[in-house]
Amino acid sequence: MTPLLAIIVGAIMGSALGLIGTGGAILAVPALVYIFGYSAINATTASLVIVITTATASIIPRFRRKQVQIKSALILWSIGLLGNYFGVQLSKVISEKALLIGFGVILLASATSMIWRTFQKDLTVKKRSPWVLPLVGSLIGFMAGLFGVGGAFLAIPTLILVFGESAQIAAGTGLALMILNSVTALLFRFQNIQNVSWDIPIIILVSAITFSVLATQKGAALKSVTLERIFAYFLFLVGTATLIESILK
Repeated sequence: MTPLLAIIVGAIMGSALGLIGTGGAILAVPALVYIFGYSAINATTASLVIVITTATASIIPRFRRKQVQIKSALILWSIGLLGNYFGVQLSKVISEKALLIGFGVILLASATSMIWRTFQKDLTVKKRSPWVLPLVGSLIGFMAGLFGVGGAFLAIPTLILVFGESAQIAAGTGLALMILNSVTALLFRFQNIQNVSWDIPIIILVSAITFSVLATQKGAALKSVTLERIFAYFLFLVGTATLIESILK
């Protein structure tokens, strides 16, 4: 029964990734904690591996379509290195309750960002204060280190509004940033890797990649905006449940 649940979780994540291009991997942490009984620190560590692998599988076709700006990703990654390090260090000492409450907030923020983007027809570059880029870059790195997430809900709007990238290039470049930040956070967490039971995350990972490939083939024929809104509302429900459960725990 447990492997079947892992396959279903991976199928949901992979389908979301294949159909709308982002967001699926963020479900790994609440699934590992509340369905499979992982501790928060082990769940966020396993999540980094899932993010790295699924993002790598998703970025390959975007490279072929020239939708990835490595320079922009490297700039945001380098800005966020220090934040990434402090996020990892905080994850080692923070209480599990506080970590899960924070993750619930991240889920709600991610869902809100996705819903907001679907209602923005034409995002254009705007003049920003000089502190915006270092602040956002540091925050994205910090979230990767602390919560084991890629931070796409902050990265994509930043790449559009600050770097002037198109929505498609921002999505591809955001995947590159997710990979860089997640690899860095995993290296900072190297000592914790051996504490994770990898059987369930591996099943989730294989299922996610398989369904991502299948969903990508079907995604072009479907209305991506509608799908993104549906998944965003689903994320909002998961985030609300995670927040309530964590507070009451």
